[in-house]
Amino acid sequence: MSPPLRKVLVIHTSGGIGDVLLSTCVVNALREAYQCQVDFLCQTRTAAALRDNPQITRRYEWPERRPQDIRSWLHWARLLRAEKYDATLVLWSNTQVAWLTLLAGIPVRVGQDSRLAYSFLYTHKVRVRSEHGDDQSHWSEILLDYVRALGVSPGPAQVTLQIPEPAAQRASKLLADLPGPGPVVAFHPFKGPPVPLERWPLSVFAGWLAHIRYELGARIVVTGSPGEKAYADQIVQLAGPENVLNLAGQTDLATLAALSQQVDAFICPDSGPMHVAAAAGARVLGIYALEEDFPRRWAPLTPRARVLRPQPPGCRPGCRKPSCPDFRCYATVSPQHVVTELRALLNGEPDAPPLRPAPT
Repeated sequence: MSPPLRKVLVIHTSGGIGDVLLSTCVVNALREAYQCQVDFLCQTRTAAALRDNPQITRRYEWPERRPQDIRSWLHWARLLRAEKYDATLVLWSNTQVAWLTLLAGIPVRVGQDSRLAYSFLYTHKVRVRSEHGDDQSHWSEILLDYVRALGVSPGPAQVTLQIPEPAAQRASKLLADLPGPGPVVAFHPFKGPPVPLERWPLSVFAGWLAHIRYELGARIVVTGSPGEKAYADQIVQLAGPENVLNLAGQTDLATLAALSQQVDAFICPDSGPMHVAAAAGARVLGIYALEEDFPRRWAPLTPRARVLRPQPPGCRPGCRKPSCPDFRCYATVSPQHVVTELRALLNGEPDAPPLRPAPT
């Protein structure tokens, strides 16, 4: 193990909510190994994943992807230098962030290897397994390699998501409007894809919902962001509004997490909200239809989950989310397949591969 660390900065300034939430396993491992102060630098758009986290002392936020001018960089360098950090772990590297850690005078700098432009700036280099053909290791284990670079042997990955009581109360109030009897199933049919509404497979998702309602007698809650509300409205219209509560646009991250705790199951394509629900302790059915989804790497980090992966995936060879013309891969997931997996989840049947330990 490296010499005792008093104050550590974790940096994760890219990716989405799920990426940043999973990186709390690094915070927890550092706290357990060193009993040190851990601060975190992230983007404003992902900061909600860390809000009220008791293991993080100070959270810095970049309002944009990264500062764009030299004056901003010097401001950040002076700010971080004044904090006298003993070490920093950069979980998503780029040239600007690597130089920032050097300019901030942080003596121990852990970051990605194999990059000519900046890896030489790190004192401890990490071989990122996913870039070298590993599609079996869970992302939390890949992140813990940054802690291992310090000579620490962390235990199982532990993810922390703090849900404040007001969020739990908001979720309860929203669910009070749900009509009828039967198990409550939340469905978040979005992945944050940068595609027009007409290309997202709304009718496929509507077919899943109709089948869940008919086969299981379930009550359905549909969630989504304000920008996704138009998608959700059309899905509900296609599935039929009976026993459906459309909450798209009405939940922030904390309320969504609380809502996932209060329903009987949470269904979602591989996405940030799926990882939020898993961290909240919900029963989660993750659907991994895209070729690039990598279900073992991005499985919900909870034993109360099942993973649905069509075999083979229905994507065209080399298909990628931003350029996919029709997302035909989701049509290969039949409504009956969804119902079968959901029934097993509701019955408490664990998924076959023991992919992950329980979060905290």
